[in-house]
Amino acid sequence: MLAGQGWRPTRLGRHRRQREAAVDWQAWARRFEAVDDLDSWVALFAAERAFRDPVTPWTSDIQGVAELTRSIFPDWTQRVDTIRGDDRWAVFEWTGRGTYKGPGAEGTPGVAVRMEGATIVEVDASGKVTRWRDYLDTNESIQQIQAGLAAPPPTST
Repeated sequence: MLAGQGWRPTRLGRHRRQREAAVDWQAWARRFEAVDDLDSWVALFAAERAFRDPVTPWTSDIQGVAELTRSIFPDWTQRVDTIRGDDRWAVFEWTGRGTYKGPGAEGTPGVAVRMEGATIVEVDASGKVTRWRDYLDTNESIQQIQAGLAAPPPTST
């Protein structure tokens, strides 16, 4: 039926590209979780890259993203809760924690914040990130920060 409509069967695999080695996403997640400075963050990315999250428009300036994050959450850490992917992409759910020390928290010990989100990454053949997009509920962190800043300071006894 399809042959009569212009479709012609081809030999299986004739137009397929050779399958690339799949990224070990569990190992990739452990490398990501081990990021503890600017250099190790930048090392995750390819030279040609794009990053976006709910408050950052598309950018290739991942160093600037890291510096801004550290200025607001100096002790920020993220744990990969689950990760699934294919040869060149993955989706992972994460939990992040840090102490908010941004605007409004000056002169305070800061506010402990916990966030959950999901990230989609695309990588090149060497496993370096070419595209990163974060998804998270920014209201979750805003509510925690507002509650923490509004709370009366602890009294000493």
